Amino acid sequence: MKIEGKTALAMVLFVVSVFMVMSKFMLPTTFQVFIEGQSSFIREIPNVYSVLDCIIIAIFSFLLGVSAFYLFITYSVMPEKEMSEHEVEPGEAGLESALQVQDADTQVPETSKAAPEDDRAGLLKILKGNEKKVIEALMEYGEMNQADLSARTGIPKSTLSRILQDLEDRSLVFRYDYGMSKMVKLK
Repeated sequence: MKIEGKTALAMVLFVVSVFMVMSKFMLPTTFQVFIEGQSSFIREIPNVYSVLDCIIIAIFSFLLGVSAFYLFITYSVMPEKEMSEHEVEPGEAGLESALQVQDADTQVPETSKAAPEDDRAGLLKILKGNEKKVIEALMEYGEMNQADLSARTGIPKSTLSRILQDLEDRSLVFRYDYGMSKMVKLK
């Protein structure tokens, strides 16, 4: 990944701002008070924020927010740019047709051994972590309910539900009610 000048500046500004804000919060100024009367003595008052400390915290907190926002926007938009510039390889053309969204009125085909191995390998290549485990289990065992899928993959039911919702939003799996449980199958 190529880092541009603005991004490098934002990274440096972020690190410096974090250091400055944390150092001022952790180590505020210690004041010395001279008390004179019948006898003179010096009293230290630790952990008091001076006006200068407050100004420094405010300025660097603002810079921290701005640099964090810039970095967040830069890195959340970057994958979209890379995807648009990425050319489709010959092996991926079949994968794109397999992943197209189908209408709810049409019959959802079951993915079985009739699907080409290239499509399966390409699909597994683009998925990561638990999503990949779920798709592999559905390819191996076919249609099953969520409880069985959770047991076969070792993924907790709540996590599995979120993963399946994401895969369903991307039209990779299809879920439907079957009695008290939900059945899951590949699209």
